[in-house]
Amino acid sequence: MPSRHLLILLLMAIALAPVAHAQYKWRDANGGIVYSDLPPPTTVAPDAVLKAPGLRPPPERNGIPAAAGGAVSAPAAATSAADRELEFRKRRLERAESERKAAGDAAKARQVAAACEETRNELRTLESGMRMSRLNERGEREFVDDEQRAARLESAKKASREHCAAS
Repeated sequence: MPSRHLLILLLMAIALAPVAHAQYKWRDANGGIVYSDLPPPTTVAPDAVLKAPGLRPPPERNGIPAAAGGAVSAPAAATSAADRELEFRKRRLERAESERKAAGDAAKARQVAAACEETRNELRTLESGMRMSRLNERGEREFVDDEQRAARLESAKKASREHCAAS
């Protein structure tokens, strides 16, 4: 039984080995080679990237690698790996901005709908002819007379036209 577990563990290690190796290789400002599983910083020139996912190694000339001889520049794919990363980040920022704007627009639409509903309710109450009252400064109950009702009805109609124009 233990040998079976050892075999499974060995197979998993072999299967995961390609994932564990560094995926990026570039020359830093001092000329040293840096290996990493993260993309190089944006301060690194695209032609200093020696290896990246999807990047082909530079061609050899007379058996000498181009990176060692320095005669041949890095292929165009080196810039495309960095460019793809920048484009991805740009798209992610644009998507976040559009989602934020959509959320703001939805909140504004909800506020307008709530204001419209409130003015329509007030209009229905005023047009119903039902007796209405309000509290004065001293906390006493006063009934709304016909002139006050007409003035409130006119302002409610105006507010309804403003708030409910789209509906």
